[in-house]
Amino acid sequence: MNKQLHNHIEHYRKDAESFDYFSVENPTIYQEERRRIGLLTRAMKLKRGQAVIDAGSGGGWVSRALLPKGVFVCAVDLSAKNLSGIRQRFDLKNEGGYIVADLYHLPFKSDSFDAATSNDVYEHLEHLQTAACELRNVLKSGAKAFISVPYKENIIFYLCIHCNKLTPINAHLHSFDENSLGDIFLSNGYRIEKVTKFLNKGLALLQVYRFSGWMPYRLWRVIDIIANIIIRKPGRMALTLVAQEK
Repeated sequence: MNKQLHNHIEHYRKDAESFDYFSVENPTIYQEERRRIGLLTRAMKLKRGQAVIDAGSGGGWVSRALLPKGVFVCAVDLSAKNLSGIRQRFDLKNEGGYIVADLYHLPFKSDSFDAATSNDVYEHLEHLQTAACELRNVLKSGAKAFISVPYKENIIFYLCIHCNKLTPINAHLHSFDENSLGDIFLSNGYRIEKVTKFLNKGLALLQVYRFSGWMPYRLWRVIDIIANIIIRKPGRMALTLVAQEK
C-alpha cells in the first residue's frame, strides 16, 4: 500500500470536527485510557513545576491527570477544537499551554521541556523519524518520554467509497513491536529505559476492564501482568525513554 498521505493536517482537523474526543461512552475504552495514564504517571514521576509536552493531545487525558498535580502540560494538537475542549474541561485555572502545531515542525526552542508524552499517536504518523527527532530537539538532556502505541496490531483495510483506495481502519499506518518502535527512538537520541506491555486482549475480550474501575491500580496491574503471562496478547505497549546528550 502507498502510505503517502494527501494532507494529514486537513484530515485530522476534519477528524476533530467529526468526532467528539471528550465523550467516551464505551466503559471499556474509558478504563483503558485511565489505566494507561496510571502507567504514565508512575513511569514519569513528574514533579510540581516541571513542563511536559503532550504531543498529539487528543481528548486531553494527560492534562486532566497532571495539571491538578502542578505539572505544566503543553498540549499540542492539529485541532484547535480539541485544544479548546481540553482548556474548558480540565484547566479552569488556565495553567496549561495550548499550541496548534504539526509534530513534524514543533514551534519550540531546543531544551524547552522536562518530559514528553505521546499516546496512540505514532501509529498515525507517516514520517516517524522526523517526529521522533523533533520531539528529542525540544527535550532537555536526561528528560523522560513516554510513548504508547497498539502492540502488534493487525491493521484492517477497507475500500474507501470516495477514492476507491484501500484505507486502514482508524487511520493506523503502522503496526509496532518493541524492536520496530524502539529502533526509531534509538536512532534519534534516546535510550530505552523500560518497555511495558499492558491491557491484555483476553481480558478485554471478556470485558474484564469494563468492570475494573473499582480496582486500585496495583491490583489491576498484577492481574494484567498475570494475564499477559498466561495469554501472551498485550493490546498496548509503552516505551519509557531517556533523552541522551546531543
